[in-house]
Amino acid sequence: MTRLLILGGSAMTEPALHALVGAGHEASVYWSRDPMQTDVPCVRDLRDGLRSADAMVDTTHPFDTSVRSIAAQLAPDLPRVRLRRPGWTATAQDQWRHVDTLAEAVAALPPRARVFAASGRDSAEVLTHHDGPVFLRQLHRHDGAAPAGCTYVFGAGPFDVDDEIALFREMAIDVILVRNIGGSGSFPKLAAARALGLPAVLIDPPDSGFDVQVDDSDALLNWVRAL
Repeated sequence: MTRLLILGGSAMTEPALHALVGAGHEASVYWSRDPMQTDVPCVRDLRDGLRSADAMVDTTHPFDTSVRSIAAQLAPDLPRVRLRRPGWTATAQDQWRHVDTLAEAVAALPPRARVFAASGRDSAEVLTHHDGPVFLRQLHRHDGAAPAGCTYVFGAGPFDVDDEIALFREMAIDVILVRNIGGSGSFPKLAAARALGLPAVLIDPPDSGFDVQVDDSDALLNWVRAL
């Protein structure tokens, strides 16, 4: 039996936990944000969790670098692996441009274009540097005021391609800006852009700093067996 600390914060966390426990390992979760699941074994103190673990499994959000960076600094010699979904890959029907940062994404937008952005609430201020209207998706309703030139669009998933098409038509969207997080749940907006012939700017995730990365639970279990 191997003792594993999972750095949690994405849809990959729960499948990783179930796979590891189901294989007879001891696993607990340190959440990088408020717990997404309250009925799983949780660690409150990251340092203590790392100290008692044989290895760490990073399942944090692709763009949430803080916890995995701190964990790597606290336990530089602890074996570690990142479980992540592969990013999206364009087809011949897509008009995608890949960039590395939000600032580069804003610079890549066509002048005065009407932009639908799914780049996180914290991106609002940077998006105001675009010279056209920006419609920024918010997954959780709040009372915060959007910056000038930016309009919050509230809505919780799962999202449907047809609904996204209707939304983009209603808002007369010219271009889509998204973070390249992979997976099927967040893809409908890009499928809608494809159907409407709209270009998209994709921000690729930063380097995780983990030398070993796997795509699914089977590969994760194989990695743990080899420890």
